[in-house]
Amino acid sequence: MGARSRPAAKAVDEETNPPAPASKRPTRADAARNYDKLVAAAQDLFATEGTDVALDKVAAEAGVGVGTLYRHFPNRTALLEATFRSYSAQIVADGRRLLDTESAVAALESMFAAYMATAGTKRGMREAIMVAVGNDAPVFEETRNNSRDLMTAILESGRRSGDFREDVEPADITRLMGGLSMTCVAEDTEETRRRLIGVVLDGLRPPRS
Repeated sequence: MGARSRPAAKAVDEETNPPAPASKRPTRADAARNYDKLVAAAQDLFATEGTDVALDKVAAEAGVGVGTLYRHFPNRTALLEATFRSYSAQIVADGRRLLDTESAVAALESMFAAYMATAGTKRGMREAIMVAVGNDAPVFEETRNNSRDLMTAILESGRRSGDFREDVEPADITRLMGGLSMTCVAEDTEETRRRLIGVVLDGLRPPRS
């Protein structure tokens, strides 16, 4: 009699010792962490080296491969938009927290300080995005709406507490922030920025009777 084949043994072996997968697929949590690391790295490098920094340097700073960067951001504009959105979201979140825990004045002062401190970087990102996709990029409308909603809440709270004039509108605050941000230079100290913010806040207070 010839040798008998053993298909059952082979099947059992494949079930109990399956071949190792070729590569580990990233989980949703891994992807979210990588996204956050890339945005944080881009924020740092855009601030220190400008918005034309090499994207492979951004990936290296984030500790991920270039392929991972391009899976999240297919081009430089997508990364710029995400970074611009992150900057603005953090400013709004800080302002909202101060409005809830301290005062309208503290919240508005925080927003002014943040806009002035990041003016150069945000201006560079805005200009680069405008060159790529135009002035009506959705990210601009989104961040404007979020800021305007918070400014409205700050002004309403400040009017109720008697800290702000009744005739001040959210658009006025936006223009004041834009004006101060445009005057910022790299040599400005925090003391200089605080003094300028103080002048603006004094102008927003109700007239003395």
